[in-house]
Amino acid sequence: MPSSPRSPGRRAAYHHGALRDALLTGAREMLAERGLDGFSLSALARHLGVSTAAPYRHFADRDALIDALCVEGYEEFGAALDRAARSTDDPRARLDALGVAYLRFAAEHRAVFTVMFANRGDAVTEAGRPTFDPLVQAILAAQAADVLPPATDPRVLARTLWATLHGLAVLGGQGGLAKLGLDDAPEALVASAFSLATR
Repeated sequence: MPSSPRSPGRRAAYHHGALRDALLTGAREMLAERGLDGFSLSALARHLGVSTAAPYRHFADRDALIDALCVEGYEEFGAALDRAARSTDDPRARLDALGVAYLRFAAEHRAVFTVMFANRGDAVTEAGRPTFDPLVQAILAAQAADVLPPATDPRVLARTLWATLHGLAVLGGQGGLAKLGLDDAPEALVASAFSLATR
């Protein structure tokens, strides 16, 4: 449902820090409704009922706000992957849990997920790096258990599985899988994709 700006004359009162949080929350909503091309700081300010100068107290420009949103997204993404990795001690089940967590995050945070993997600033790149580690660690455990080929570089295996998951997430989000009659629940998509790599 499209966002409705606050009526003129009604200005939201945000103490320092709360405005930053409100800007990030509002940016998520606007990205989901309008996409990146339809997002602007002035529109966000109107949506929140603050002056058009208010966002600049916390963010130098539109890109700085989007970068902060991506960093926040990567922190949430990493936490979701860590929870999945800790959910089981079984090496094969851990791989599946990570894959399902990946697809669910992409589906539940589609607008932010799309922007996170665009070519953003250094802060976004650094925030994204640690999210690769849970998959690498899960692959090392799977190799030790002979679930995955032990002689293969674990980062190469991780890259391949990551790319597979990302392709499923993007195709699913854009409706490509459904159009071909290939869509399924995240658990089934992951199980069938990973079965091609695991023993």
